[in-house]
Amino acid sequence: MTSENDIFDVVIVGCGPAGIAAAIDFQKIPTLKSVLLEARNRVGGRVVTDTTTFGINSPVDLGAQWLHHYRPENPLYEHRQLSSDVHLNHHFILRSSATPFFDIDGTRISSEKIDQAEEIFNRLCTKLKESSLSIDQSMFDVIKTEYDQYENDPQIKRLIDLFFGIIEQYEASNLDQLSAKSYLKSDNGLAECNLAMPNGFGLFIQQIVHQHNLSVQLNTIVTRIDTSSSDSMVRIYTNDERIFLCKYVLVTIPLGCLKAHSIEFQPNLPQWKQSAIDTMGFGLSDKIFLQFPFVFWDSKWTSIFCTSDRFRFFLFRPDFCMIQIKLAARVALEIEEKNEQETIDEVMILLRVIFSDRQVPEPTRFLITKWDQDQFSKGSYSNFAVGADQKTLMDLARECNDRIHWAGEHTNYNGTIGCVDSAFESGQREAKRIVQRLKL
Repeated sequence: MTSENDIFDVVIVGCGPAGIAAAIDFQKIPTLKSVLLEARNRVGGRVVTDTTTFGINSPVDLGAQWLHHYRPENPLYEHRQLSSDVHLNHHFILRSSATPFFDIDGTRISSEKIDQAEEIFNRLCTKLKESSLSIDQSMFDVIKTEYDQYENDPQIKRLIDLFFGIIEQYEASNLDQLSAKSYLKSDNGLAECNLAMPNGFGLFIQQIVHQHNLSVQLNTIVTRIDTSSSDSMVRIYTNDERIFLCKYVLVTIPLGCLKAHSIEFQPNLPQWKQSAIDTMGFGLSDKIFLQFPFVFWDSKWTSIFCTSDRFRFFLFRPDFCMIQIKLAARVALEIEEKNEQETIDEVMILLRVIFSDRQVPEPTRFLITKWDQDQFSKGSYSNFAVGADQKTLMDLARECNDRIHWAGEHTNYNGTIGCVDSAFESGQREAKRIVQRLKL
C-alpha cells in the first residue's frame, strides 16, 4: 500500500538516539517532510528502561545506563533538565577507593596484592599504547608473551584478568577480538565522566521524543530499501506490505542488524560498504539483576569486584535491595544460551561464598538481558575489532547508492563510538548533510 503523492523528503529507519537526533533537526525546517520508522513497539532502541519486572519504583536500564562523556559539548547536555534525578560517576563500573576485591574462594584480597596486579596491568597497557604494528593484531597477541609470565602466581593472574575485564566490559568484546592499533580510540581522547540516571536512561530518551512530538511509526519493520528506480525515488518496503517513497533514506539500525542482513538493499550495497560492515566489531554486553528481600551486603559499598572468570563486577542498589552484575563478550553469549535458573543458581553459590559470614537470601525477582538474541539489535554496540580503524568508520558513515545515508554510534568517525552521545552526534551530522542536499 503506497501513495505516489505521499512522498517524504527523508525517511529515517530506526528510532534510536541517532534517528531521534536527526528527526529533531529535520523538524526545525517547516518545509521538510520526514518520518521515523521503528521496528519495535517503543522508541529508544538499545536505550530502554524496564519498570515492569521489579515495579515502577525500581526502574532498571536494560541497555545503556550512563550518559558518557558528560560535558557542555555533549549533544544531550541541553536535555539533562528532563531527568530530575541525575548524578555524576567518574568510573563506568563504579569502582571507588573503598571497592573491595574478592578472590574466587571468597577471601578478601589485600590492597598490596591489588596494587601489584594493577601495576602489571598498567605496564601491559603501556605496551599496547606504544606498540607500532605494520599489520594489526589483537590486544591479547601484543601482550601475550609478558602476560604468560604470571602463570606461576594464580591470584595475580586472576587479578590481571580482572583489570583487563574492565576493558572487555567497556568494549563488550574479548581482548583477542579487539584491535591493538586502535586501542583507546573509542573515546576519541575524551575524559571519562559519566552521568547516571537512576530514574532510567530509556525514560529520559522517551521524554525527548515526547517533548519534540516526533512523527514515529512503531511496529514498522523495514525489509527492503530499493534505490534502483528510474524516477530517483527511494522505495522502502515493510513487513506489513507498505511502501514508503522518499528522496533520501537515513539508515540508523544497529551494526549487528547490518551484519545479519536484516534489511535487503536493491541494488546490493557496494563492496566497500559491505566490507566496512563486516570488519567493524560489534560486541555484547548483558546484565543480571537480582532483587532481594533485604540488603545483606555492607550498605557503604557501591560495588565489589571478584576474580571469577564469569561474574566479576557487582553493582549495588540498596534503595532497590538489588544487585546488578555486568557481563560481556563470550561469557555474556554463553549465559544467553543457558537456562536462566541455572545461571541464577551459579551466581547465588558465588555470593554465598563471598558473604559466607552473612545470611544471603534467595532473590525475590531476577532479570537477565539477552541483547544478542534481540532481533532488532543482535548485540550491544560497536568497537574496533582487529583490522578496523578510522577509515572503517568513515566508510560506515559514507553515503552510497546515491540516496542512502547512514548514522548510528558505529558511524561517528569524528567523535566517540559505542555510546548514546556517539549516536546522537552522528544523527545530527547526517541531518546537516541531507538538508544541504535537499537545498532547503
